[in-house]
Amino acid sequence: MKKTLKTIIKDFAEGKIYFSLNQIRKFLSSKGLKYSDVSIKKYIKQLINENYSYNAGRGYYSKIKNEFKPDNKSLKPIVKLLKQKSPFLEFSVWGTEQIKFAFHHLQNKFYTFIFSEADSLEILRDRLASKGYSVYLNPTINDVKKNPFTEQNSIILRNRINHKLSKEQFAPIEKILVDLYIEAEWIGIIDLEEYSRVFEYFLRNYRLNISLLLDYAERRKILTIIKEYLRKYINPTFV
Repeated sequence: MKKTLKTIIKDFAEGKIYFSLNQIRKFLSSKGLKYSDVSIKKYIKQLINENYSYNAGRGYYSKIKNEFKPDNKSLKPIVKLLKQKSPFLEFSVWGTEQIKFAFHHLQNKFYTFIFSEADSLEILRDRLASKGYSVYLNPTINDVKKNPFTEQNSIILRNRINHKLSKEQFAPIEKILVDLYIEAEWIGIIDLEEYSRVFEYFLRNYRLNISLLLDYAERRKILTIIKEYLRKYINPTFV
């Protein structure tokens, strides 16, 4: 009995935690099967409606149902303080305490990152410092070597990157994962082996928006690196 396109797609997706429209196209072509994108998308939509798979961003799909919703409780006092005097200030914030459970090694220090416009950072630094926070403005690895972060909770201010993810006041996990890699490189808050474990943990346990992850990684100029991590763990075909 001839298999339907829907069944072929299900068979292809079996055992995969992520897959892409491009992968399906190439798979069908390798089998000598010709289907239009309209037909392929029609049956993918049916599988999504049946909760067999879920949308993971433009052209990407996942078998993982749950998305990660960061706990913002520890960040709310900082956000409240920032908004009190600058209600129209655009910024994005996240902290390593939000993802502490994903680290292989126990973290004894947590870091909060605030991304805002370059001409606002000095004002933010002074405002936060006046409230007793330990604040660092665009530190480099050399700065850290000269003056290591000794406080339990340090706030690091960075220039805001113009991107859709940067418009969310509390950063989503896709932004956190890209920023975390850069901070591991820039100031060594974790080593890259630990970063790899964190990346894999979220990729395998929560449904990420792959297209947003890649788009933001491109804006931050680490697209090739993030693609390599994706290939290492899920081997998607990129569009």
